[in-house]
Amino acid sequence: MKKFKENPYIFPIIGGFLTIIALFTPTSFHTEPGNTYYVWMSQIYLETDPGSFIPGLLRLDLLLLSFSTVFSVIIFSSAMISITISFVYRKRSIAIKEHRKNGIIIAILIALSTFAWIVMMEIFYRLNGYPHWSAGGGLYFPHFGVIGPFIGSAFILIGVLIEEKTKETRE
Repeated sequence: MKKFKENPYIFPIIGGFLTIIALFTPTSFHTEPGNTYYVWMSQIYLETDPGSFIPGLLRLDLLLLSFSTVFSVIIFSSAMISITISFVYRKRSIAIKEHRKNGIIIAILIALSTFAWIVMMEIFYRLNGYPHWSAGGGLYFPHFGVIGPFIGSAFILIGVLIEEKTKETRE
């Protein structure tokens, strides 16, 4: 624990990598006898049945695909910026205030973009007559792809907030 307190920049790096990993894992899944359906944030889905894997696009709605792409790019870019800024901060090339401000903005961007994607999915599905998420009566349950960015965002936020406590050791 002492190692983390002396090097708080590790948390934003971990948070950035968790967020990137989450983008490459399914955001939701639906299981029925013989088939499991996985959905990624980019609207790619994979249907698995005992003998095959069938990939495709979940919805062909151009507006849905555009919004999904924008949210994915914002989340991915924010995670990469968090990692980069934390490495630059580690080399003492930027001030603690600048790193903290950037980290808070990045954490908020990741969390808001992920939340907006969740709401967008529900809205688009409801417009077509049925809900997406199981909490709203739909068939799909959340998976790490939609939970991971929140965890990564929390790591980033924790890292930049505990820097205040370790400020004396850096100066």
